[in-house]
Amino acid sequence: MRTTHWLTKCFVLCLPLLGLLAVVVWLNSYFFFNYPKVSHDKSVSSLGQVRVVQHLMGKTIVPAHPQRVVMLGDSLENALALGIKPIAASKLFVSQLQRLVGPLSGIEDVDWFSPSIEKVLFLKPDLILGMDFHQDIYPLLSHIAPTVLAPPGTTGAWKESFAFTARVLGKTKIAQQVMDNYYARLARFKAKMGDRLNTTLVSVAELRTDALWLWAKASFSAVILKDAGVARPYSQTLDSQATLSLGGGPAAYALSEELLSELDGDILFLVSEDTQGKRDLYPILEQLKAKPLWSKLKVVQQKKVHEVGFYWVQFGPLAANRMIDDLERYLVKQQ
Repeated sequence: MRTTHWLTKCFVLCLPLLGLLAVVVWLNSYFFFNYPKVSHDKSVSSLGQVRVVQHLMGKTIVPAHPQRVVMLGDSLENALALGIKPIAASKLFVSQLQRLVGPLSGIEDVDWFSPSIEKVLFLKPDLILGMDFHQDIYPLLSHIAPTVLAPPGTTGAWKESFAFTARVLGKTKIAQQVMDNYYARLARFKAKMGDRLNTTLVSVAELRTDALWLWAKASFSAVILKDAGVARPYSQTLDSQATLSLGGGPAAYALSEELLSELDGDILFLVSEDTQGKRDLYPILEQLKAKPLWSKLKVVQQKKVHEVGFYWVQFGPLAANRMIDDLERYLVKQQ
C-alpha cells in the first residue's frame, strides 16, 4: 500500500511536467510541418535551382526564382523596378510608392521596424529580404524562409542597394538594363544642355515642418545630379561628416532662416510635398514665401523656383527617372 501511494503521488507530481513535455513536442511538430523549409522543397532540390547570396549575416541559399517574397525593409521600389511584386511589405513604403506608380493591390502589410513573425509565418514566403536592424530576429525569420539582410547605407547609396536587391532576387540582367536606360537618359540630357550644363547652378531643398533642409553630397538627389553633370552650390556639396557636424543627418541638414542666401542658384528645386504624404505643407510654403530674405534670392526674383514631389528625396530607380523627367522639363525645355 505504501508503495502504491508513493507511485500515485509521483504520478500526480509529474503530471505538469508531462503536460509541458506534450506542449513542447506539439510545438516542435507544428513548426516542423508548417515552416517552409526551402532546403527540402522539391522546387529547389537541385543546385541549379538555388543560389548562394552573401549578405550582412553571412551566406544564405535562396531560390533561383523566388515567387513569394516578403520585403521587410525599404527595397520595395527596387523589387518593382525589377518586375517583382512582393506578397508583403510595409504599408509605409507601399503608400509612398503608390503616389509614384499608382495603385499597388495585393501586397499584405507587414511592419518594417517590428514585423509580426506570426504574420510572416502564415504568408509562407520562399524568400525574406530585411534590413540591418532585423539582426535580432534573424534566427526566427531564417527558420521561416531563406532570409537576407541588406547592409546599412544612406539614400545616396541607392545604386548599391538596387544592385544588391537584384542579386538577391536573381534579376541582375534586368537591373543592368534599368541602369543602362538611366545612363542613356542622362547622356541625352547632357547633349541637350550643351555648354549650359557647366554654367547652371542647381540648388535642391526640402520643405519640412521644422525648417528647410538642404540635401548634400551623400543624398539621393545629389548622386543623380552629379551623374547629370550639373553644378551645385557649395552648401550642397558637403560630405556626411560636415552635415552631421551641423546637427543634421549623413545626407541632409537644416538651413536656418538667416542663411537662406546659401540656397541661391540659377535653378531651385523645392520639394514641397511631404515624403510620407501625412502633412499639408502649403501653409508652411506660404510662410516661407512671405519672408523678406526669400524675396531677395536671385532664383526667386528670376522665377526659377520649381516645386517638385517627394521622389527627389526617394531612393530607387523609379524615383530617379522621375527626377530626370523634371531635369528635362525645367532645365532643357524652359531655356
